[in-house]
Amino acid sequence: MLKLPLISFIVTSYNYEKYIEITLQSIKNQTYKNFEIIVVDDCSKDNSCQIVEQFISDNQDLRITLIKQEKNLGQLAAMLEGLKIAQGQLVSFIDSDDILLPDYAANHIKVHLETSVAFTSCQIVEIGEENEVHTTHSISSPHCENLDTIINSEQVNYKLLNNKRFGGWYWSPNSSAMFRKASIINILDYKNTDKWKICPDKFLFNYANLIGGSAIIYKPLIGYRRHSNNAGNCSLVTGDKRLHSDYITKINIQNNLKIRPETIKFLWQEKEKLGKRNTVRLILTVILSYII
Repeated sequence: MLKLPLISFIVTSYNYEKYIEITLQSIKNQTYKNFEIIVVDDCSKDNSCQIVEQFISDNQDLRITLIKQEKNLGQLAAMLEGLKIAQGQLVSFIDSDDILLPDYAANHIKVHLETSVAFTSCQIVEIGEENEVHTTHSISSPHCENLDTIINSEQVNYKLLNNKRFGGWYWSPNSSAMFRKASIINILDYKNTDKWKICPDKFLFNYANLIGGSAIIYKPLIGYRRHSNNAGNCSLVTGDKRLHSDYITKINIQNNLKIRPETIKFLWQEKEKLGKRNTVRLILTVILSYII
């Protein structure tokens, strides 16, 4: 008998006691029910773990695992800890301050079953600290310019992105994405997680797109929260000037500089798993992205 895919929602948590319960509740409320939840707490100093433990106690019908890191190692390390035990064929890494709309999983699953991309990324709704909606037309989300170029499938409009220049950014933020686990599983071999403590989606999305392409879902399926501690730069209009961080601008510049050398080193490290011919092809793609 055929089975629908299991989704592993890996929620990375660090000092977001104010938001994490509503994040977990939004996963619980998915219309697609074949999922597990893995929460990786990156050594929070607030009450985040207690809130997660209470949520687990109150929802014993759900498959939920809590991993408590003994040291704060950054977001990519936390994501990989969750990936190590994930049982799903599909994986979403969810920030513990975001909210999933109820049909998030169902829409991602539909596009994955109609394509063979490494991951899908949906549009976002920007929300504030008290869940108020800022805009459905976020500057941090790709927008459709020509609907004629997009595959229309029962109200799930999406576009394949197979040949985008490596190192760019064509997607919505971290929580927007759902990956085929097979396309990213060898990231578990990556040792330099300290280089991606903040904004690891830059590395992960570009790597997965290099391996197997991606698709943009033209439908807002997450509430992406703007607040004083999140990592995304924002519009001075919808997000408030106080949330526009020069520190994060610096991080983004650093990430742009290191993504190619880090990826080339990792691809070469993985040449036995990827195959030497395929490794050379992937490395050449990254190298050519410097000039093309």
